[in-house]
Amino acid sequence: MFQAIKTLNYQFLFVFLCFLSVFPNQADPNPKEKVCSLLEPGVPSEYLLSRAIYEQIDGYQANNRKKTAEAKLGFENSVSFLDKYHTCLKEKGQGPSAQSAEIQAQNYLELGYPGKAWEWSEIAKQNTKEVTKELVILQMRIRLREQDLTKATEVLEHDLVSFPNDPDFLYLLGNLYFERKMWNQSLLYYTALSFVIERRDNHSKYKYITAKSLGELNYKLDYPKIAIKRYNEYNSVNKNDMEVLFRLAQIYFVLGDFKMSKFYLEQIREKNSRDIDASHMLAEIYFLEARDLAPQFFDTLKNEKKIPKDGIIPILYQLVNGRTIGLDEKLRNFIKANPGRLSPRVAFLELADKLNDPDYEQINAETAQYAYEYRQYGLAEKILKRGKQRLKPTQVEEQASYLEKIANCQEMLGQWNHAILSMKEANVLSSDLEKKFRMRFRLAYLYLQGNLKKEKVSVDILSETISENPNPTHYYLRGLSYFQLEKYKESINDYTQAIQMDPTNPNFYFYRATAYDKLKQFPETESDLKKTISLNPNASNAMNYLGYLYAEKDMFPEEAKQLLTQAITLEPDNPAYQDSLGWVYYRKKDFNLALLHLNFAASLALERGFEDPVIYEHLGDVYLAKKDPVNAVQFFKLSLSKDKQTSNKDLVSKIKRVEKEISE
Repeated sequence: MFQAIKTLNYQFLFVFLCFLSVFPNQADPNPKEKVCSLLEPGVPSEYLLSRAIYEQIDGYQANNRKKTAEAKLGFENSVSFLDKYHTCLKEKGQGPSAQSAEIQAQNYLELGYPGKAWEWSEIAKQNTKEVTKELVILQMRIRLREQDLTKATEVLEHDLVSFPNDPDFLYLLGNLYFERKMWNQSLLYYTALSFVIERRDNHSKYKYITAKSLGELNYKLDYPKIAIKRYNEYNSVNKNDMEVLFRLAQIYFVLGDFKMSKFYLEQIREKNSRDIDASHMLAEIYFLEARDLAPQFFDTLKNEKKIPKDGIIPILYQLVNGRTIGLDEKLRNFIKANPGRLSPRVAFLELADKLNDPDYEQINAETAQYAYEYRQYGLAEKILKRGKQRLKPTQVEEQASYLEKIANCQEMLGQWNHAILSMKEANVLSSDLEKKFRMRFRLAYLYLQGNLKKEKVSVDILSETISENPNPTHYYLRGLSYFQLEKYKESINDYTQAIQMDPTNPNFYFYRATAYDKLKQFPETESDLKKTISLNPNASNAMNYLGYLYAEKDMFPEEAKQLLTQAITLEPDNPAYQDSLGWVYYRKKDFNLALLHLNFAASLALERGFEDPVIYEHLGDVYLAKKDPVNAVQFFKLSLSKDKQTSNKDLVSKIKRVEKEISE
């Protein structure tokens, strides 16, 4: 996936051409001064530099023609001329120039001596007034030649602040982290690259490869809907990429959208009639989702000679055609060998139903659990409802258990009201007190979800439960309910009760800190956040919260930076954390680093499908501090347009003030 960028250096080539006129055949009546012991009188030392450049260009051109021996000779000659040039400089009491050192580094890299190449690139870096993009990328290539991806990454990140919107830098960093299988970091840079492309370079050579990479990264990081969006963006101009079409089918399968999964699988079959994987996946979908059409599709596969002798496909083909002889043993053996496959378990459940297997209830529960774990919530719900129908009226507790599981499936499908009804029915049916406590907790939790906004109902349920069973998780959830009701004192009291019962749970301290913060009780907020981090060294949310508070209050700038850097190390693709670190740099008046991280924050938020007005206002503040009022007012207005508050008087006032400054 990685593509290295080569940089040719053509500066000073004209010098060589000029020197062609330095040696006329006729004698010069005026004696020339000898500037270097290695050169004839009157010949300047820059002649050696021009020859070195000429030989290097010859080496690159030979490389392009795949003339390896000629290329090697060209680079070796270039090294030789540069050595002589540097000797001449030494005789004058001078060291290598940044330009000549960089050329020598390029030569040694092409000759396969990365150690020497690195030494010369460092000399170039030390002697240059301003580090160039070409020099940084050269150093990255040297580290790659050493097969050290980590150091190659460090080279680019060290100087990224000087090239924050450079597509090559962002692409290379995204690529390097992808190669290192560090998906969150790769997503960060590819997202930033996409942000740059959309706003600055819409015709970038990286546009569609970036879309494909973001599709893959969002898929790996479990953002399936964003992955679909990115893959479709890539697919709009690369319609025959079978890998992407198959990945889209897989994502829709995982989301339980069999219709769309079939859509892409059928595209693959149309474009590549010999494809086997898409045909077999399509067969499994027909079996799981459209049983009435499954026999016809399996017959089609048979006619296409795509039903193999082994595997799950011939087993499913036997079942859909009603031939059950020997199927029980085949399915048991296949499931034992492939415990993670869903379709054989569904087939085994169907067979158990047909044969009226006495273990049907257990098989049903196991199959539903596998479907749930595969996020096939609709299928899991369907299986559970079928299992519940088979129960006898006297099996009341079993019915309650089925309803509880059905409610869980409905919750995951976002069907909050259906989930509440199922959980209520389960709670009425059950006489098991422990089970009732658990179901009440889930019911209280459901009332807080979606757009229901029934925090008061949640509080009432939990209050009744706490009176019978004062459990720390019950206090914790009621504290959360009070918090959403903006009853922060009551929220703090409940979190405190939870802490007294379980003083080692970091979440209780974190959420109490958020309530203290709402009441402007900073010492208590700080204390609880520090306690959260001490109990959980990976509590990035607490690190971000405390670091941002320090920045807002202009307190402990170094500690704030350390906390937020640690949070970003744990979650580099979290837009809130990038925003917080950007704000710390703003407070430290390091505006370039502030812009770098705030742009990361804005691009990540956009990738997640939302635009945060706070991030945009922070960007405006940084541009204003950099004395760029035009960009500042643009971001202030963007922030105002995304702010859901009815009015933000401070921001409106700020916009008017900056616009007045621009007009004057």
